[in-house]
Amino acid sequence: MNTPQALHGVPVFPLPDFYLFPGTVAPLHIFETRYRQMVKDLMDSNGRLVMAPCRSDAPRGETGPLLPELGTLAEIVQTEELEDGRWLILLLALSRVSLIEAPSDRLYRKVDAELLTDPVATDDSVPLLRGKLVAALQSRSDGNWDEMPDDAPVGQLADLLLHVLGLDPEPCGRCYNERDPLVRAALALSWHEAADAMTDGEGTAEG
Repeated sequence: MNTPQALHGVPVFPLPDFYLFPGTVAPLHIFETRYRQMVKDLMDSNGRLVMAPCRSDAPRGETGPLLPELGTLAEIVQTEELEDGRWLILLLALSRVSLIEAPSDRLYRKVDAELLTDPVATDDSVPLLRGKLVAALQSRSDGNWDEMPDDAPVGQLADLLLHVLGLDPEPCGRCYNERDPLVRAALALSWHEAADAMTDGEGTAEG
């Protein structure tokens, strides 16, 4: 059994209802003073931070909203500093992490975190689920999903589908926090099929 990798004193960016699924990329507009400082500090380090998807109604402590139990370790892969000091950055989501707040000597907060991996899915339904997830991704994005390896983890494919579905915060958060990849895949496919059915129904009604 692999020991979870521990990370200490990682910058954290709490953002309400922002669920960053591993394997995806997302743009961010950085304008608050503390996060401008964070980006500048990250330019001098490994460029990695934890995105913490706080609930919009999360209670607040002395340093801000209480942090969730799960977040996403992400890496800054592209930056643009604007003339007024704001930043436009592009994040690559690497892994879910468990997190706990740590002391910080900067304007922004920090966490200690542990990398989390999905349990290996060995159920007989895995090949069928994988095929359905790839087909769903092909129907919703321009990527060349035919080149996905046959052993691509079901959880990874589910995360990619959940990203392109653009779900509301409640179902998105439910899947983000679901550690069982088979359950996550089933939920992603059910919402994909429901969205398709709704679109088909609207087309029939208009026709």
